[in-house]
Amino acid sequence: MPSPGDPSGLPPFAPVRAADVRAALGLTLDQVAAAVTAYRGEPTHPSVVHAWEAGLTAPDDTQVRALAAALWCSPVDLVAEATTLGQCRTVAGLSPGETATALGLTQARWESAERRNRWQGNPAQTSALLRTLRPPPACFVAACGTTGRLRILLREAVTGWWPNYTSPISRIVPFAPSVVGPVLERLHLAYQQLEGAAGASSPRAAAAAEARAADFLERVDLHLWEEVRAAIAHPYDGSP
Repeated sequence: MPSPGDPSGLPPFAPVRAADVRAALGLTLDQVAAAVTAYRGEPTHPSVVHAWEAGLTAPDDTQVRALAAALWCSPVDLVAEATTLGQCRTVAGLSPGETATALGLTQARWESAERRNRWQGNPAQTSALLRTLRPPPACFVAACGTTGRLRILLREAVTGWWPNYTSPISRIVPFAPSVVGPVLERLHLAYQQLEGAAGASSPRAAAAAEARAADFLERVDLHLWEEVRAAIAHPYDGSP
C-alpha cells in the first residue's frame, strides 16, 4: 500500500469534493461512517468522516478507497489533480508494466521515470504518455523539467508582445499554437488592465493595483492552466 506522500499513490485528498458527493447523495455522516466501517472491517466514527471533510485530517489511500465505496464513486472523484507521473498511473488504474508497454518502454525505464518524476521520452512515447495517462498539464511540464522556463516565457509574453511567444510556449506545453495563442492574448490583456489601473488611480489604489499585477506575474503559470481548462475540456483530445 502506498504510504502518505508516496509519489505513486493517489493524489492528495480533496475534502470539498468528498463533502459535495455526500451532500449530493443525501447521506448523513453516520451513514457514511457505517459504510466505511463495513468496507474496512474496522470501526470508523462519524467524527472521523467529519474531520476528513473539514480538512482537519487526511485519509490514507485505503481510507479514501473505503470512503469512495461508501459514496458510490471512484477514488479519483475524491482527490485533487495528480502532480506526479506515479499518481497519474495510479489514477489511470495501470500497473508499472502495463504503463511501460503502452508507452513503448521497458518496465525498468518507466519505473525510473516514475521514481524520479522525470520524463525524457521521444515524441512517439510522449504522445502515448499523454493519451494513456492524461497527466494534468502542470504535472506534465514539471515532469519534463521545464516549469521554470515556462514561467520566464509567460512573464515575457504578458509584459511584451505575446505573439512572439506562442511557438516557444507551444513547444513546452502539450497544446497546439491554436490553443496557446488565444490563451496568451487573454493573459496579456488581463495583465495590461492591471498595469493600466496602477497608472491611472489614486496612490493607494495604484499601490493595490501594482500588488495585484506583481501577484499575477508570480502566479502566471497557474493563470495559464486556468485559462486552458476554460478553453478546452479534454486537453489531449485535440478538440475544444
